[in-house]
Amino acid sequence: GDHRDLHLSIRRQRQMCIRDSFYRDILGFKDIPTLVGTKYTHRWLANYEGKEIHLIFTDEEIQKTPKQIHMAFSPVDFDEFIDHLKKNNVFFTNYNLEVGVVQVRKDGIKQLWVRDPQGYWIEINSTNQN
Repeated sequence: GDHRDLHLSIRRQRQMCIRDSFYRDILGFKDIPTLVGTKYTHRWLANYEGKEIHLIFTDEEIQKTPKQIHMAFSPVDFDEFIDHLKKNNVFFTNYNLEVGVVQVRKDGIKQLWVRDPQGYWIEINSTNQN
C-alpha cells in the first residue's frame, strides 16, 4: 500500500504529552515502536491506514507553517469524526477559516481543517467514504 511517514518537529515543553495525545485522542493514531532516540525525544504514531507521524521533540523555536504545507487524513466515518471533534471542543474551519463550516470540493469530497497544538494544519477529508 501507499506508506508515507511524516516527520514533525515539536517544541519540547512540560506538557509534551498534550502534543501526542492530540494525535491519539483526537485523530485516532496509536503509538508504535520508536526505532530511534528515546520516548523523551521521539514519538511515533500510526493511523488505521498505516500512515505514520514521527514527532521529534526539540528546544528550538518552531516556525509557523502556512496552510499550503499540511497533512491530510480521512477518518473511517467523516460525520462521526465531526461529532468527535465537537465533543472534544476541537474547533474546525473550512479553507477560508470559517469556523464550524465543512466545505465540499469540486469532486464531491467533504473536507475540514484543524490545527494541532503546535500549529500544524491538518486537512480531514471524506476520501474513503462511500
